[in-house]
Amino acid sequence: MVLASMAFLTAALAAPPIDASHSADVERAATGAEAPVSQELTGPAHTQALTSLDDRVAAVETATVTLVGHPLADTAKAASRTLFRPDLVDATAAPVMSGLTAEQLPDRVLGARQKVASGDVATAARVVKGVETDVLLVALDLGDQSALNVAMTRLLVSADPQVALLDAAVGATHAAAEVRDVVAAATSAVQARDAAARITVAAQQIAVTGDEDAKAAVAKVEEQARSTDGYTNGSIPLKVLCAVAFAPSQHLRCDAAEALVRLNAAYRVDFGRDLLITGSYRTLEEQISTRAAKGTMAAVPGTSNHGWGLAIDLDQVNGYRSAQYVWLKANAMTYGWHHPTYMDEGGRGPHEPWHWEFGTSDDAGTGTSVPITVGVPAPTAPPVNSPAPPVVEQPSVAPAAPAVTPSATPTPTPSSSPTASTGPSAP
Repeated sequence: MVLASMAFLTAALAAPPIDASHSADVERAATGAEAPVSQELTGPAHTQALTSLDDRVAAVETATVTLVGHPLADTAKAASRTLFRPDLVDATAAPVMSGLTAEQLPDRVLGARQKVASGDVATAARVVKGVETDVLLVALDLGDQSALNVAMTRLLVSADPQVALLDAAVGATHAAAEVRDVVAAATSAVQARDAAARITVAAQQIAVTGDEDAKAAVAKVEEQARSTDGYTNGSIPLKVLCAVAFAPSQHLRCDAAEALVRLNAAYRVDFGRDLLITGSYRTLEEQISTRAAKGTMAAVPGTSNHGWGLAIDLDQVNGYRSAQYVWLKANAMTYGWHHPTYMDEGGRGPHEPWHWEFGTSDDAGTGTSVPITVGVPAPTAPPVNSPAPPVVEQPSVAPAAPAVTPSATPTPTPSSSPTASTGPSAP
């Protein structure tokens, strides 16, 4: 999967809301990547500077329309430099804030237009740059979250062309964000969202039309994904879990263990050795002792995804710049594994580059990861040309064999299962 790390804007597969600390590089880009604009521009230089800012705001508006899916109100009137409302500018010129969503962008665009209309080049430049950063954050979040939402589903339809389109779109979103191309970033992010929606539709169709072999394969997948139903966090007997084939002292939920074996095989091709796992499933007692030893660096006992057999710690991934971390960021999601986005460099933390999870969805705002609900509902209508946004709850499953495609329609998961939990589940 093309989820390459980048130095300019940190990858953030974060569930909404977006956190202001999404990336240290974003903050740097928003405050210091350009030389300050002189406040003493006059004559042609002043006019040229304002024209350039107008062009940038127009690009931001185009990107925002792409992200929100509808035209922005009143921006044409706001473009006139004879119209200026300080009260509106003051309300919308704030820096990137926690909880920023796509629907908040239109007001920020309008504020940027108003500030340009004031003729204050230096202040307008800062405001425009901040809005550009806002758009890039929203685009990155949309692209990464779309990929995360279907991390399990894509394994069920790995040969579908939309899988490759999703990967390409997410990669393009990051590449565009790195050079601060707001239009390209927004366009690619929406393409990623639409590809993810089509992947879900493809899984739904196969659930109805698959043959008997596919039904047998998905039955095994469902059994694995629901093997921990009825247990509480940290109380799962080892006989219910599966030993990791290349590290038999470590145990995970069986689908997570099988997916990790496939990820390890790809890792071994590039690094010549196996992943070195230092932690996997943790009993409640082990979570208590870990919390006592590490304090807030460890999850509250009974909430850790280690307690569901869905998390591992790796010995050789000790830094965000390590070759192993970079490789895993680019490839792990192909196998259903990912690094929680709030643990990314610049995220709210805890900062643990060694911690990786299977089949969970992140909330960067709260710093939690919740296991994704299992289930592929049957389609109620044929797919339309304009796909719906990706569904947050997707099947948390991995196929027994990558080439086999399932076809059964899972039933809802019991409330005792982690996949049905509505509360936060920390790493």
